[in-house]
Amino acid sequence: MPATPAAVSESDLLEPIRDVSHAVIHRLAPYVVEAGLAPSTFWPLHFLEIGESRHPGELARRLGVTAPASTSCVDQLVRLGYVQRRTSQEDRRQILLDVTPKGRRALARIWDRFDESLGEALEGLPPAEIATTARTLRAIAARLREEGAAPAPGRRR
Repeated sequence: MPATPAAVSESDLLEPIRDVSHAVIHRLAPYVVEAGLAPSTFWPLHFLEIGESRHPGELARRLGVTAPASTSCVDQLVRLGYVQRRTSQEDRRQILLDVTPKGRRALARIWDRFDESLGEALEGLPPAEIATTARTLRAIAARLREEGAAPAPGRRR
C-alpha cells in the first residue's frame, strides 16, 4: 500500500534519486560511446559546454582530478576535434578551452538521443505526477547548487 504524504520523509527520496542517477549514467553510456567518447571525456566536454570552466586548472578542480589527469583528458578531446585550446586575449599567459562546433554537435546528438529515451520512459505517467516530480527535482537541484555541489543549469547553450 502506498505511503500517505504524512508518512513520507525526505529519506524516502534518497534511494529513488540514486536509482535515477545510476539509470541516467547507464542510459547515456551507449550514446557517449557512439560519439567516440568515454565517460572520462564526456563529462569534461559537458562541463566546458555549459560554461562550468574555461581554464584547464578550473576544469581539473570541477572534475576533482589532478592537473595532469585533466590535461590528458583535454589532450584527448583536442585530438578528437571536440575542444580547442587558445591563448586568452586578456592575459596571454593563460590558456582557455573552447568546445568546437564538432564537439557541440556530438553533445547535441548525445543529449537528443537521451531526451528521446527519457521521453519514452515518461510515456503513460500522469501529467500531474510529472509536474510534481519536476518541481521537486528543480528544488533539490537549486539547494544543491546553493551548497556548491552541482553545476549551474543550462546543459546547452
